[in-house]
Amino acid sequence: MTTMTTRLLFFIHTYGEGEKNGTAIHVKNLVKFLPKEYQSTVISGKGKSIPFFSALRIPTVEILQGLTTKCDIIHVHGYGNFFSFFGALLAIVKNVPLVWTLHGYPRISGKRKILYYVYKYFMAPFIIWKASKIISVSDDAAALLRKETSKEIMIMPNGVDLEMFVSKVPYKDAIYSCYVGRLDKDKVAERMFEINLPLMFIGPNEDGVREKLQLLNSKSQYAPQFLEVEYAQMPATYDRCRYVVLPSKYEGFPLTLLEAIAMGRPFICTDVGQVRKTFNELGLGEMFLLKDGEKIGTKIETLEKTAGIDEALATARNFIAYKYSWRSVCDRLAVVYVEARS
Repeated sequence: MTTMTTRLLFFIHTYGEGEKNGTAIHVKNLVKFLPKEYQSTVISGKGKSIPFFSALRIPTVEILQGLTTKCDIIHVHGYGNFFSFFGALLAIVKNVPLVWTLHGYPRISGKRKILYYVYKYFMAPFIIWKASKIISVSDDAAALLRKETSKEIMIMPNGVDLEMFVSKVPYKDAIYSCYVGRLDKDKVAERMFEINLPLMFIGPNEDGVREKLQLLNSKSQYAPQFLEVEYAQMPATYDRCRYVVLPSKYEGFPLTLLEAIAMGRPFICTDVGQVRKTFNELGLGEMFLLKDGEKIGTKIETLEKTAGIDEALATARNFIAYKYSWRSVCDRLAVVYVEARS
């Protein structure tokens, strides 16, 4: 029996470029792990971003590429970028279903709220109206979007490639406290200077955050390292981390959580998005969760005296293999695509 090929078009604001952010890594793994009957094409933005809005790349030639690309489904990613909006337009022009995945819901303050409100009240409703299926990687982001639509929002988590993320170095043999992710203001990476250990910032610079962090060097007895590495090199980079820290204001489902735990690294994070729920599923409870007002350095001092962390991380990795492998995520997504076309 011959299996019919389904042609997917991922129309997203960022891809390639070393896979330096969560959305790009997410889509890269969908392309890699979706069943073989799915043929994927990715069209992404390579242009400049609007100042203070790293995700707002404006599609130009990408729209023409989309118009000339044959597809059966268009899949867009993220709330707050222009590619999701123009992907919805393409889906109308091409008369194909639209699938929309949220990776988080922005909490915007200051002058940036102007563009946020334009998006919320004029662009997002259009995407919602066109979308045949809406997916969120976290309950937190879904709850916020449900204030804007009565459509069903499915929860489908991020995943991790467990064949790739295998540690060769026990975490206690490493010395760095590491921030992993985009350096943008909502990640609050400056909180890393609460830590009295060597620091490493791993990820692309956005909106001048790296320069601001470099000005804080005088507050630390250690000179921080700033790295940008290819995605394929991330396992070796994690092996240099004693702790992985994410002090974000908001998240959906951080990929770094799964990657760090898969690498046997304590993942210290604020209580955002899907983090608490995932820690509980992994049997970690509040071991690595930052409480309101708690200093990161204080959390690390406590963990340095805590027994049984290696065993807890090993148990958590086994559960990740059961629920959060990219292959299992993609098998669920394939069902969504079938339903979107029916």
